[in-house]
Amino acid sequence: MCVVFGKILCGAVFGARKRAHRCCSFLIQLDIRQKALKLTANSMYGCLGFSNSRFFAQPIAALITSMGREILQRTVDIAQQKVGLDVIYGDTDSIMINTRINDENDLPKVKELGERVKKEVNRLYRTLELEIDGIFRSMLLLKKKKYAAKTVEEGPNGEVKYGQELKGLDLVRRDWCIQSKDTGRYVTEQILSGQESDIVIENIHSHLEELATKMRAGNLPLEKYTITKGLSKHPNEYPDGKSQPHVQVAMVMLKNNRPVNTGDHIPYIITVSEEAEAEDKKPKSSSSAERARHPEEILRSNGALKPDVEWYLTQQILPPVARLCEPIEGMSQQVLAEKLGLDASRYNHAVRTSGDIDADELIDYTPASSLSDTERFKEVEKFYLHCYGCGVESQFPGVYHVVTNSQTGNQNTVSGLHCTNPDCLRPMFWGHATQFECFARISNNISIWTQDVMRRYYSSTIRCDEPGCSLETRQLSVVGGVCLRRGCNGKMCSVFSERSVYTHLKYMESLFNIDHASTQWNKKKKKQDDSYALVKNDETIFKELHKVAMRGLESNGFNWISPAFWNGMFSIAAKQ
Repeated sequence: MCVVFGKILCGAVFGARKRAHRCCSFLIQLDIRQKALKLTANSMYGCLGFSNSRFFAQPIAALITSMGREILQRTVDIAQQKVGLDVIYGDTDSIMINTRINDENDLPKVKELGERVKKEVNRLYRTLELEIDGIFRSMLLLKKKKYAAKTVEEGPNGEVKYGQELKGLDLVRRDWCIQSKDTGRYVTEQILSGQESDIVIENIHSHLEELATKMRAGNLPLEKYTITKGLSKHPNEYPDGKSQPHVQVAMVMLKNNRPVNTGDHIPYIITVSEEAEAEDKKPKSSSSAERARHPEEILRSNGALKPDVEWYLTQQILPPVARLCEPIEGMSQQVLAEKLGLDASRYNHAVRTSGDIDADELIDYTPASSLSDTERFKEVEKFYLHCYGCGVESQFPGVYHVVTNSQTGNQNTVSGLHCTNPDCLRPMFWGHATQFECFARISNNISIWTQDVMRRYYSSTIRCDEPGCSLETRQLSVVGGVCLRRGCNGKMCSVFSERSVYTHLKYMESLFNIDHASTQWNKKKKKQDDSYALVKNDETIFKELHKVAMRGLESNGFNWISPAFWNGMFSIAAKQ
């Protein structure tokens, strides 16, 4: 179980506790005073950090945040070093501690550990107190400030009650339809249920299949399609109002003499266009904003207007579910799209390119050079070789690989110049008569593979990062990297970035690097293993093949900066 702590200013809280027996009106006044003090403190910090403020004092603003970080880090050190627990997450003014206790009958032990941490921390401060905000049974941590957790509470009779706490997820935002939120809650409950992974995956897949069938059959209530979004200003003041569905619906309401004010929340439903309804296909000519209608208008149409089911499955159901299921192995976006009856081929790629790094991922970031080959090169297009002995095309294993005897089950470590097919009759040199023929063929295949990588990069294909769009093109917008498809708010990203090129070339170099292969082999076996060594001829071939692979890597400038750049930059600075 996970114990969640939060630091709070204790003056107002203690006052509320000591006077809990007084009238309710006094408690309300005390709460208002506490919020006023908090708002004043936050506003003062903002004035200290704002350069155009008359109270601007950046060192004092920096000192405030520095003290906060220091207190939080000291709390983490106490929990880990003095109490011996694991801190799994920390954010601004709170930390989450893993007690390593899973049995709900041991809830008193969890509280005891929490009180121990609280006592150790509160001993250090007089005006600051650490409080236990809650206890989590299980937790899904997606990104910073984005998580779902199963809460545990003990009732007055000693019975254990479970609940959910959601923060930063799509479920708590208004711009998703009701069915999208319901599906997200179901998926979250399944993930946090604590059941076996296979059962969770099966339940989610079944739910998505049933939902898609129900929506396409027209059995889903109309209110489930409703999306609500607020107006931050008058509808006529939006410069991009034509691309925003709620603004379009609000303007229609104004034409019908219905009151619309700033701050109102406008409900709308995306409908099927008339052309699509006639031709029984997905609409292409009109954008989603043009097809937005008020729910009352759809009811008055007596069936003439219908929700665009394919749009909802693509834009409202799939994206939030895919984000929730991303950490689960075997739950790719392509598989989820297939369960919803969508074209799975449109989702067989990563939405974000490998060249982009999210700022949230910089927390506990691990450099690529520190990863294992399996993890570092998992998205690389692998190098395959056709065996002349058995006629089977197999992935080239590298310097070493293990062959399992199909009859005895024994495993033997052999050279990578042997075919990986255990049933091959001529595995040595991949079916070639001599090692020279094998070397020439592998060398040519390396050159062809490298040329194909460069061809993919220089094709300069870009793709929209919106799952429902996935537009691929070589054209660029004059207003930046926005999607060229009308009504889409996605961003165009390189399909094959500079980082991807370098990763592919590094993968090829690692395949034939004897020293690197030995290090990875020993890490996999978790001990030094000198029981197998390459014969001299095989070692010579791998060294020559490594030189061939290194040519492509050395010609790539992604991972290094030329000394001439620094010389030129500093010489210009010296002249100035």
